[in-house]
Amino acid sequence: MSYYRRVNSYNRAMIGRYRNYIPLILSLVLSACAVNPVTGNRDFVTVSESEEVAQGRQYHQSIIEQYGVYDDADLQSYVNTIGQQLAANSHRAHLKFHFIILDSPDINAFALPGGYVYITRGIMAYLDNEAELAGVLGHEIGHVTARHSVRQQSGQLASGLLNVLITAATGSESLGRLSKQLSTGITRGYGRKHELEADRLGAEYLHKSAYNPEVMINVIGVLKDQELYEKALAEKQNRPANIYHGVYSTHPKNDERLKTVIRAAKNLSPVQYRDNNQAAYFKLIDGLAWGQSADQGVILQNRFMHAKLGIALQFPRHWQVTNNPNSLFARNHESGALAQLSLQTLGKDENSTGLLRRLTNNSKLSVENMAYGVTARSQASIAGKSQPARISAIKLDEKQVLFIAGTSASDKFAATDLELLAINASFSRLSDKQIKDIRTPMLKIIEVKAGDKYSSLASQSAINHDAENILRLLNRAFPDRTISASQKLKVIVLAD
Repeated sequence: MSYYRRVNSYNRAMIGRYRNYIPLILSLVLSACAVNPVTGNRDFVTVSESEEVAQGRQYHQSIIEQYGVYDDADLQSYVNTIGQQLAANSHRAHLKFHFIILDSPDINAFALPGGYVYITRGIMAYLDNEAELAGVLGHEIGHVTARHSVRQQSGQLASGLLNVLITAATGSESLGRLSKQLSTGITRGYGRKHELEADRLGAEYLHKSAYNPEVMINVIGVLKDQELYEKALAEKQNRPANIYHGVYSTHPKNDERLKTVIRAAKNLSPVQYRDNNQAAYFKLIDGLAWGQSADQGVILQNRFMHAKLGIALQFPRHWQVTNNPNSLFARNHESGALAQLSLQTLGKDENSTGLLRRLTNNSKLSVENMAYGVTARSQASIAGKSQPARISAIKLDEKQVLFIAGTSASDKFAATDLELLAINASFSRLSDKQIKDIRTPMLKIIEVKAGDKYSSLASQSAINHDAENILRLLNRAFPDRTISASQKLKVIVLAD
């Protein structure tokens, strides 16, 4: 049988196999169209509003478990009040909106389906007034009102259905794969379109709530300075840049598209815009936690102290330490050494030696007993390459173990291994008094004094690394602006 005859025979068989399903698929596609609450047009969506709210409620619990809610009732109430005012002027004012500050140092804000809007205390430290806070919340409300999440979910389902239809009708898996690739591109495009639509809607809700939409430009400036700083730091440290991907991330500082949607919002109706209310905002963020909270683990002068676990470890001063919700990372940018700390649970009848052997899948791993716990030489795979590593386990209680893994390139590992062993040996258990005496970094608003410079303020700061540049970013002075005698300054100090 020739190639073409074989293909035609296969096509006829496939069409016969799927013919009965095509009307059902078409029926599903047509019945899933719903009126968009923002545009009034019909969108392809497969999630009802009640299902959308249920999704948000379900994922909300996961978000709270991962990040925690920031423990400041006055600040939470303030953010909720502003958010509710904006939501009342939105296209879905009937929804029950929730506005929550997450206990996270990350610079971020995001929304779940059905009216759940989150902002981190991390981004709030960099905002300068109430209107900028409203700008961030308004943008996230825009994602909710335009149903961006469910539209993307439905778009992905539609691409899958289109793939089935093309495959069934043509018998060609390659054409089906091609349609999937095209639809994936459309879905990625939705991301860019959705961000601009959220900007437009956010600007409209700001205007209707008597906040000047121009503040959205200010927020972009703050985030783009962060991006410039991170790129320069990453190049200096010979690592990939950790670029922020969130609210306004698609815009340059002077984005004409954003200016256009702001101008359109300001032309909706004559409004006397309210004051940006920096005084009230600064009063409420004065004392805002900086970095990780005491419960999450505090890093001061490269000493990691965890109040809940009651432990401490000292890292070399030239290592950069970053504490994340589920693990702690440390990096020596001079040698390229990496270390990670995480909690592990012992299996039934398993000891620390057994844990190391299980994690390395090496039942014959040579393990050495030390005063702090057990340790072993092993191998790690970094970017597809194998290199030497040291792994250690420090028992915290009957079930929990602190697992420490560190590695570097072979030619650097002798020195790295000595540093890793020193980190292990620095492990100590904190007394009740030491736990009580842990002082956490916090943001403080101060009056400018004669002779104040960012360099001198940095020398007194509780910021763990690169304090001068961080202070400049906090105060809109990055990279090289000087301090104005009339301004109030954000600094980072240790809590009393």
